[in-house]
Order: sequence, then structure tokens, then C-alpha cells
Amino acid sequence: MDPQQQVDISKLSDADKKELNQFLTSAAQKSQIQQTVHHLSDVCWKKCISGKISSGRLDSSEETCATNCVERWMDTNLSVLKHLEQLRGN
Repeated sequence: MDPQQQVDISKLSDADKKELNQFLTSAAQKSQIQQTVHHLSDVCWKKCISGKISSGRLDSSEETCATNCVERWMDTNLSVLKHLEQLRGN
């Protein structure tokens, strides 16, 4: 199929529309996860990595900081999700 050719979505069957919607939802979720991981990496890098990594490894204080940063970030996100689920339930 020519990449320039447009597909008329209105001509798709209901099953094809459902499959397309599931694909788009999955792609959006993957994109959101990638953006979140990128943001987490950026925040923790700026907070924890103070020098130049010359040995190919973080020093012990940087490694501890990065581990704590990721764990706190995960804890915070889980708390927010739980709170949102509670709000939805009420």
C-alpha cells in the first residue's frame, strides 16, 4: 500500500475499528511509559550524579542516591494512583 494513500476509517468493519482503537490505546500507553521513564531518569540524574562518570560506574553515594530517588518516585506514583482509585470509588 502506498504510504501516501489515505484509509477511510468509516469503511472499516466494527471489528477492525475495535482492533485499531486497541492498537492506538496501546501505542499511547507505551509512549506515556517511555516519557515517564525519561522524566524519572532526568530528575534522578540531575539530583544524584554530581561528577563525570569516568570508570563506567557510579560512585557509591551516587548509586545510593539514584536508588533512593527511583524508589521514592515509585512510592509517590503508587500513592497517587491509589488515591485516584479511591476517589473514583466514592
